[in-house]
Parts: sequence; C-alpha cells; structure tokens
Amino acid sequence: MNLREKFLMRILDISNKSNILFKYRYFSNYLNTSRKEVLKYQGIKLKKLIIHAASSVPYYKKNFELRDSTLMQNTSVEDLLRILPIVDRDIIQENQQDLISSVFRTNELIKGSSSGTTGIPIEYYTDKNGMSAGMAAGYILWSMSGWQIGQRNVHIWGNKSSIERWTTLGSKIKNLLIRQKNIASIFLDDSNTINYLADRIMRFDPVSIDGYSSSIFSLAEYFMHNNLKIKSLKQVLTTAENLEEYQKEIIEKVFAPVGDLYGSGEVLGIAARPIGEDKYYILDPHVIMETIDSSIPGLKDVLITDLDNYGMPIMRYKIGDMIDDLNEPNQNSIYPFKWFRKIYGRSSEIITLPNGMKFHPVNIFGGTLFRKFPGIRKHKVIWNGKILKFMFEIHEFVDQIILKNELAELLKPYNVRFIIEFTKKIEPSKNGKYRFVEIVEPERVNN
Repeated sequence: MNLREKFLMRILDISNKSNILFKYRYFSNYLNTSRKEVLKYQGIKLKKLIIHAASSVPYYKKNFELRDSTLMQNTSVEDLLRILPIVDRDIIQENQQDLISSVFRTNELIKGSSSGTTGIPIEYYTDKNGMSAGMAAGYILWSMSGWQIGQRNVHIWGNKSSIERWTTLGSKIKNLLIRQKNIASIFLDDSNTINYLADRIMRFDPVSIDGYSSSIFSLAEYFMHNNLKIKSLKQVLTTAENLEEYQKEIIEKVFAPVGDLYGSGEVLGIAARPIGEDKYYILDPHVIMETIDSSIPGLKDVLITDLDNYGMPIMRYKIGDMIDDLNEPNQNSIYPFKWFRKIYGRSSEIITLPNGMKFHPVNIFGGTLFRKFPGIRKHKVIWNGKILKFMFEIHEFVDQIILKNELAELLKPYNVRFIIEFTKKIEPSKNGKYRFVEIVEPERVNN
C-alpha cells in the first residue's frame, strides 16, 4: 500500500467517520500469513460475535443457548457454527427488528435493502465498523487484481439509490478525489446515449472499469463493433452478477484482463477471482463460508457469516447463491484462504420439472451454446410450470432451426417442452441487473 492510497483512505475515513484504512491494513496482514493464523483469528472473531448476539440480539436469544465459557474457549469454528440456526431471507424479512442488536439505536445503523431478485426483498442494517470492514474487504479483494484506490476508474452501476447519491456534493468531491467517473448502467442499453457515454469514457481514459458484468459486456460489444479502444485500461473488475465465460472472453478481447468480485448488499466483500486465476478466494478474516446440499448434483448452497457486522449480526446466512464446492488451501495456494471455482447463480432459479428432475438453466446452456451463435446478445429463460420459454436478444442473424435443435439436444435428458422467441431488446429490472431466469405463473407464458 503506497502513501497515496493511505492518504486517500484516510481522507475518506475522516469525511465518512469510518475506519476503512485500519480494516484494510488489518486484512492485508492475513494475505501472506499462515492458514493456522487465519483460523485462529477467525475463531476469536466468531466467538466474540456469538457472545454479542446471545446477549443483545433478541432473535438469537430465543433461538440458541450459549454454552458455558469453558466450552466457548475450547470449541472449534465448526462446532461453534453448529450451535447457530441457519438464517434465510424469509427469516430476515419476518424478524428484522429482532435481529438488530440492542447495543445500537436503529438511527445509528446504516440501512440497506436488497433488490428482491430472489423474490424476497429484505431490509438490513450494518453498524459503521461493519460497513468499514465490508468496504475494506472489497478493496482488498480488488487489490488481488492489481487495483489501487486513486487510479482512474469508471464505475458502472444501476441501483437507483446509488445513482441518486451521485448528485450530492459529498459524492462529487469523493469521486474527484479518488478519480472515479460514475456511469448509470441503464444508459448503456440505450442506443441514444451509449455513443455519448463511450466518448466520455474514452476521454476519461480509465485504468480500470468496475461494475455489473452484463453492462460491461454490453459496453465491450459496442466498442468491438465500432472499433473503439481505451488506451490506458489495465483491468476490468466485474461484480453483482454472474460473470459468464462468453462475457469474460469478449470483455478481455476488447478491454483488458478480468477479475471478478463476489459479495452482496447484506455482506460486502466475500470473495474474488483475481485476474489470471481460476479460483475465487474467500476473505476468511472477514467472513466464514459454509456449504450445504442444494439437492442438485454438483451444486452446493452457500451459508455466509459476516464476522464484522455487530449492528445486525448475519450468521449462517443462506444467501441464495450456489457454488461448486469449498476447498482448503494447500502449500501451493497463493493465499491462505478457502476457495471455490464457480458461482452458479441463485438457488431460487432452480427449475423443478413435473417429473421431479431439477436443473439450473444457466449452467446447462452456458457459454458453449452462445459461442456457437455469436448473433445472440442476451438471453432469458422463463418457466411457467409446464413449458420453458427462451428469449434471445439478437443483433445479427441466428438460424432458428439449428438453435432449436441444439436446445433440444441439451434438454433431451429432462423431457421438457420449450419454445423460442427472438427480440430486439431484453430489458433489465429496475435496479439495472438482468434476471436470466424467471419463474412465473402459467398464464404469463403463451404456449
């Protein structure tokens, strides 16, 4: 960490009354330490969090009994986790106030809300120390790809509340200080504005671009079709949506090498796949990740424990995402952290067929199919309980017969009916993200 980065983080801390710099330095210490030290620190933090939750959070007071101090001192992380109940979005939605620690007043906490892409929108709270840790975690994970705070960066986002904050004086000063230009993702899908925004980006000449995977992919396609370049661009950092392999290929071909950050609004800075790596490294000093069976072969549901949020402790949180599996670091690992290779999207996107078979559409069709049909720009799958509807946004000719045959072959083991629809544009949801799988009532799909 150089002097400029320290200065910028310190200024951000002063202006936001945060302690990002302290947390950043603390997490940095664990990038090159031993696995034993990481686990020791993780265990200490988990025990402190459990004691805090048991004494001040009504939901946990009611739902688990804290063991005596002797047991707490000698219990492993795995044993400590087992005494905790699993929390999902339904529980957070139904017990929001009971999950807030009595140590804090609600107006002292930072309120957030999910977009409800799983169908269950929730509100959550974070104390300032927890928010600082989450921000620092994100910065640490980005730094694994060579990112530095203060380098020219284009931030592509679509959350309405975030875009509204960009107009405030504080946000403008911050962006000027850290040399960041914000771009609303929704405007990248508008043919009337993308030309103007592309020109702004090129004149700004960023060293990095971060934001929604699908929006950066759309921007890369525009640059490719118009033979445009960004001279100083060194890295692209995607987040908030699954980065599909076909998207990564185009972004790297047109822009720069890609790193991918995994996190959520509820728990910032969980893991990252650094540039040049095929593994997502979990920031174990900040979070604990577990997996449980998802009922789909080869896929695991993820549980996350945020070790730094004391305002509304989120422990063993069934976040709704699925991965391949967790792996322990070995002597050849570049970081002393657990890792996984693939994020498979939301468990709420699993389709259960009338014959009892289950599958996740994105994982079946994936990048292989789209490489065969370069005319497809975006895709969406809608399931109404009886038939699959595939919507394809296209920008050049696609042979519908060949595509239908390909899909029929892929779906052959599942014995399910499907239809195809071509469209000029698939619209994102209100928060700027794309929902690639949608499960709807029967009358909403014409069959």
